[in-house]
Amino acid sequence: MEKINFRTKDGVTVTGNYFKPQKAHAPAFLLLHMMPSTKESWNLFASFLQKMGFAVLAIDLRGHGESIDKDDMKIDYKKFLDEEHRESIYDVDSAKEFLSYKGADTSRLAIAGASIGANLALWKASMDTDVRLLVLLSPGVDYRGIKTPDLARKYSGAVYIVASEGDTRNAATSSRILFGMFPGDKKLNIMEGNSHGTDMFDFRPDLMDEIVEWIRDCAKAFKILPT
Repeated sequence: MEKINFRTKDGVTVTGNYFKPQKAHAPAFLLLHMMPSTKESWNLFASFLQKMGFAVLAIDLRGHGESIDKDDMKIDYKKFLDEEHRESIYDVDSAKEFLSYKGADTSRLAIAGASIGANLALWKASMDTDVRLLVLLSPGVDYRGIKTPDLARKYSGAVYIVASEGDTRNAATSSRILFGMFPGDKKLNIMEGNSHGTDMFDFRPDLMDEIVEWIRDCAKAFKILPT
């Protein structure tokens, strides 16, 4: 794992953990954490993806973890307005550019996101045809002003949605709504319990294995990875 930095078009220095693939020009996988959390919440998942053959990048979204500098001023997500949270899409755009700079094949891009990271992942996928696969943990129909139902209709790639039935942030209800709107290959997993985002990995340790196996199958079917 290599710690990296890049700058967004609006002046935020984003820090990430880059997991280098064994082969050049590998397909890219971007990981977006929930709030509050950091890039490290994806470390184990990222290592599985790296072994599978992906070039993997987990980033601290602006105002989180080590991504707290914007034009030499400190920023903190706790003080963000909804508009500032939505500007995190610039972090996602620049992360894709960084992966391309590192030699990854961003025309074969997969994204996993948790909570607000899930909404950002879907937003990116709705307007970028290079995104072929999504994993959404505890997405919302409206999270910090990122409204997803119309975005889901615009994405035709593969998507795996996971939420907990007892999640107090209504992630299960949101997930069912979104599931009905995706037009492509899709899977919905509503779990017991009340855990949210990547915390579901702690509640159900086998969940990560299930998602990895689904990614493996879809990656081959969608020609993201070699058969």
